[in-house]
Amino acid sequence: MGKRETYRSWRKGYYHLSTDGLSGRDIFTDASEFATGNILLGLISVKFNIKIYAHSLMPNHIHLALSGTGADCVQAFDYLKRKLSAMMKRSGRDPLPEDYGFNLEPVETPEKMQGEIIYILRNALEKGLGMVGSYLWDSGWMYYSKEWPALLGCDSSFKLSQRELTRRIGGVEDIPSNWQFHPYLGLNPYCFVDTSLVHQLFPSPKDLQTALVKDYEVQFQIARRLGELSSFNKTEMESMVTQILNRCFDGRPLKALSDDDKAKLTIILHRELGWNSYQISTTIYIKEKTIRQLLSSKELR
Repeated sequence: MGKRETYRSWRKGYYHLSTDGLSGRDIFTDASEFATGNILLGLISVKFNIKIYAHSLMPNHIHLALSGTGADCVQAFDYLKRKLSAMMKRSGRDPLPEDYGFNLEPVETPEKMQGEIIYILRNALEKGLGMVGSYLWDSGWMYYSKEWPALLGCDSSFKLSQRELTRRIGGVEDIPSNWQFHPYLGLNPYCFVDTSLVHQLFPSPKDLQTALVKDYEVQFQIARRLGELSSFNKTEMESMVTQILNRCFDGRPLKALSDDDKAKLTIILHRELGWNSYQISTTIYIKEKTIRQLLSSKELR
């Protein structure tokens, strides 16, 4: 059974949907195309009975934390792919490849959903596109910014003619009468992002902000699972080591570990986080030659 057939069989639940990265070129090249992306996210939320809790429109891929059935998610992706290809062709570019696909990851626990949402909201930061909460094309700025809805200055869909609605959404679609269209964002994201789940998982702005700048180990593991590049700095990597020391070594500091414990720590960093010998060496201060010998020993294979 292929991935898509497997996805279709999954019951209603929470998922992290991530599209393939488009190699060598972008899906979204300017603000008008990102705005189209917002409109398309709004459309899939009403056409396919899904709820979107967090999103990130990156230049060459998309992340969504959502709920629905697996079949709903497959249909939503197929619709997105078709509409994004049409947008790209209108701008004189090649459409998405025929084999352009996506990954769907079940999210079974609130703790796991916390990690997936934080990963999505950190994506623009990791790719150097802006600070957390400053990137317009994800939902990071929305959850605890009560003033934004009043400041956005949108046109309500019920005030627009059918011709104007068709122009804005790129076709004839049934949409809610309370949708708010924005001259820059395309569609007010509050129309398609359900902020209630983030409020439950992170009960205060401080809770959300702390998670965004703290749980690096989970973010590294998600990036590794998705095959995405991670560029954590030295402070972040040291924080990951501290988390592992607290979890696996009774909170003892690095300098208090025996040689055997440091060997165990090396294996954890390599196997669980996929760190190479250089990353391990520069973070826990063991010669790289020693790390390489340890990782290549037959007993540890």
